[in-house]
Amino acid sequence: MRIYREEKMFSWNELVSLGLISKLADPELVIYFMRILKPLRRSQVEEEAREWHKSLRTTQEERWKRMAELSQKRKYQEMNASVPITCTLPFDGGMWRNSRLLLRSIRYFRRGFIKCPCWTNEMEEFALHHYYHGPGPPEEMENSQKVGVVNLMLGDSVKSRGFRAGWGVMDIQEALEDFILVEEDEEAERSDDDEGADEDTDEGTDELTDEEREMKPYLLIERIRPGEGNEMIMDIVE
Repeated sequence: MRIYREEKMFSWNELVSLGLISKLADPELVIYFMRILKPLRRSQVEEEAREWHKSLRTTQEERWKRMAELSQKRKYQEMNASVPITCTLPFDGGMWRNSRLLLRSIRYFRRGFIKCPCWTNEMEEFALHHYYHGPGPPEEMENSQKVGVVNLMLGDSVKSRGFRAGWGVMDIQEALEDFILVEEDEEAERSDDDEGADEDTDEGTDELTDEEREMKPYLLIERIRPGEGNEMIMDIVE
């Protein structure tokens, strides 16, 4: 009888923090340095992904040239009639339709709308720190993880309904609209402060209160059993 042992896969945050805490032996210092390192890594990963995607693109002239060559050779079956000539990516019909669906969902990727629990919450090395200071604040989810989350939360399967945990797609859309409204109000308030136009604004225009700022909703994505498996569940937090 063979016994299989499940190996735990560490994320980048966990691997780096474990390496730092073995050298620094201070959770506060590890959290401080991780706040510096995480944005730097995110920028590097996004830049590499951006360069790779740009390398895949073709120009409209190249697509017209290929269409003309296929037409001359009467290889009409190799033409992608379902893909517009303006598309600069090497898509077939199915990939084009999927990209259209993704573009409709892209607004859910607004920074701050989809969050996950703090990466230190499930690590034993930070248990004592959280015992005295409480769990860490929710943090922005990686874009690579958001893709799966958005597809799951907008789906109509049994798994999608279980993931939404009683929330409907309309509830998610309403939360996003409220998030955008509060975000726009915050941006307008910052613009007024930068321009120093307090005296020129109408008397009926009020600044956002602390209570209104706290009402900015977001989605919190958690694992059903922390530390075990990848099954997730969502909640709308206001």
